[in-house]
Amino acid sequence: RFGEIDPAAWMAIDQEGGLVQRLSRDLGYTHIPRAMQVAEARTPEAAGELYRLGAAEFRAAGFNMNLAPVVDVHDPDNAVIGRHGRAYGTDGDTIAAYAGAFIEAYEAAGAVCAIKHFPGHGRSRGDSHDGFVDISQTWSEAELAPFEQLIAMDRAHIIMGGHLTLRALDPSGAPVTVSRPILEGVLRERMGYRGVIMTDDLDMGAIRQNYDQREAVIRSIEAGNDIIMLSNSAAPDPELPQRIVDWVVAAISEGRLTEARIDASVARLDVLRARVV
Repeated sequence: RFGEIDPAAWMAIDQEGGLVQRLSRDLGYTHIPRAMQVAEARTPEAAGELYRLGAAEFRAAGFNMNLAPVVDVHDPDNAVIGRHGRAYGTDGDTIAAYAGAFIEAYEAAGAVCAIKHFPGHGRSRGDSHDGFVDISQTWSEAELAPFEQLIAMDRAHIIMGGHLTLRALDPSGAPVTVSRPILEGVLRERMGYRGVIMTDDLDMGAIRQNYDQREAVIRSIEAGNDIIMLSNSAAPDPELPQRIVDWVVAAISEGRLTEARIDASVARLDVLRARVV
């Protein structure tokens, strides 16, 4: 029951604006235009004013984690990002300026933001809701630029990895979600990121078709994720949260995970929590 929810719990939804706005106009909330429209019509400063209004409504509705903004590069031929105008532009400076204004507005209201979809979903030719998306032939290093700039601006506190395969960064072909070379090697070691890493939904087709739930969860933690997102929508299980705890405890007993690895995530989440209390 709602009344039993811990007031300190993370309450997260996607509230980008445009097509992806869960607190929608139909529910009585202010319509926030899609990212491309914002970038075309407003300066980053003016965008910040719009986002402050959205952030105030977001917090008043009881949410404290926004699974946004998108910092992917715009490509009109991309079916999941570009076609819906979910990206701010085609260069790192523009994307980081608008995404930075978005994050600043939500943090000022007492919410945290998950930047997505690392290392770049914008030029992909597939939708990870349906299966793994191989970006090996379309991705370029320039797609890291918005993430690098937001890290340098101290605006990157949660980064969400995509269910994307990128052989240039992980020749094994493992998706970013379960790729230690990409999450720990590139994002943490090479790019110097010290914040929280979060999975995209493990109930999306890309993961469900290739791993059972237990394996997906443990592999995600092994790869370096601190927050596991699992919508529990494919085959709803009211016991799933406790099952996940049991899987992690068993993985520690088996020597697959260590308590120190879990403690490291807890420490990063404590730092994140301090941003909203």
